[in-house]
Amino acid sequence: MKRLWFVLLPTLLLASLVAVGFWAGTYVSAKRIAHIADAYESAETLAGVLKATPLSDRQRSEIFKAYSNPNIDPKRVSWAVPNQPTPFVGTAPKPGAHQNATINSWQMRSDKELGVPKAPGAFRIFLTGGSTAYGSGAPSQDKTIGALLEAALNQTGAAHPPRKFEVFTFANPAWSSTQERIAIENYLSDLEPDLIVSLSGNNDVFWGDAGRNILWYSTFSDDYVNALADQALAVAGRKPPTALVHAAAATGKVPAEVVATRLVKNATLGATALHLGALKVNWLYFLQPNLAATKKALSPREAEFLTPSRDYYRDAYAKIAQGLGQVPAKNFLFVNLSGLFDGRRQEEEIFLDQFHFGDIGNAVIAKAMAQEVVRRLR
Repeated sequence: MKRLWFVLLPTLLLASLVAVGFWAGTYVSAKRIAHIADAYESAETLAGVLKATPLSDRQRSEIFKAYSNPNIDPKRVSWAVPNQPTPFVGTAPKPGAHQNATINSWQMRSDKELGVPKAPGAFRIFLTGGSTAYGSGAPSQDKTIGALLEAALNQTGAAHPPRKFEVFTFANPAWSSTQERIAIENYLSDLEPDLIVSLSGNNDVFWGDAGRNILWYSTFSDDYVNALADQALAVAGRKPPTALVHAAAATGKVPAEVVATRLVKNATLGATALHLGALKVNWLYFLQPNLAATKKALSPREAEFLTPSRDYYRDAYAKIAQGLGQVPAKNFLFVNLSGLFDGRRQEEEIFLDQFHFGDIGNAVIAKAMAQEVVRRLR
């Protein structure tokens, strides 16, 4: 018996050490994955962004003046919607309820499901863009730009013969015109659109400011998914893939004229896809207002959000407006909304930060977009 224990004891001890080591390694790996997830999920709500972002007391406390009802719960306000891997665009909104946002099974921000074929008499509009089009910061689902646009259009009776307008928002924080173009070509063009509407342009400049090529880059959500995959491979003892050098940030800003050229390329390709064969769909592209481009008299809080990149944004916007105004596709229609708030008074709080709006700004943008849609239809 003693001999048996003499043999078994070291074996049991070794097995115990292996088990403890495996448990410890799994625990450490799980903590690392949880840390990655926590960092990403902290930006899902307005409250999380206000907490995680270095802001002055005024920036943090007076932001609610940009809402018609300042008594909102920032913990319930969707900001960076949870994403999931999605064909060809990298990642896109995850279906389900996320704070005050509802994403339908088509990954569109809407309380309604998309009917295919569409209902008789429906005039279907798809809204594309980045976080502003998605509705980051909107106090409720019906105060997003897409929902307000739909409501405004249905109040006008603009369609002839009379139709019911439906607006589905397929937009995502950090998307540039590249994801929009791919979505239009591969996805939205097959879902019976009557009109494509984009509120965009800002993110092309944002990524250019960061030295990124919007034709070959990854968004924050893409990076999050890649980080999780790399960590899982490391746990399995596999070597994660090497980062792609040409998809990384270049040294310095992308020249403003190059930013404009790449956006024009996406606009031309997308418009061409919408006018192939029997598909004859117009694309109404709105250049999004932002803090850098506006000539509004800024409130003290709004002015604090200005950055040294203001001149870069203005230069890029001027070149984008010139380029989009010359897109050769006849079904591509361009409207510059960058000066939409120029006449607003200093005491009017419009901007939440550099690029986003409360429901006050959303309503102004949606009204301007609705007027242009009605004008084009008539």
